[in-house]
Amino acid sequence: MYAIISKGELLALCERPRYVKRNEETGAYVEAAEAEAIGIAVGGEVYNLPGGTAIPDAPEALAQEGEAEEYVFRNHARIIENEEATNAAFVAMEEAMCDMDSSSEERLTAVEEALCELDSAANGGGEN
Repeated sequence: MYAIISKGELLALCERPRYVKRNEETGAYVEAAEAEAIGIAVGGEVYNLPGGTAIPDAPEALAQEGEAEEYVFRNHARIIENEEATNAAFVAMEEAMCDMDSSSEERLTAVEEALCELDSAANGGGEN
């Protein structure tokens, strides 16, 4: 089993990498043997081999052989970490919004009190 990894992220698990080269006549990317490949295709996207630049503006990808269970376990652990981080971010955001709401209410009350004082002063200090 091979893991195709780009920028530290698992792109795909496959039985064998789909290596590509550029067809000299058409310029299209076609499947190739690893020895003549300039990149790897994953899900319709092409990636440069590590250290390669033959595919303009494409990131690099590495085909790494290993056990599928290891990759699945590692990705599952990352998913859990991401969920925990996301939940913590939501809680922090909710708390910040509550603080903002409380501050807004305090400011609104202060503005209302100031308007009442102005109205009272404008009317000679008496109640309307």
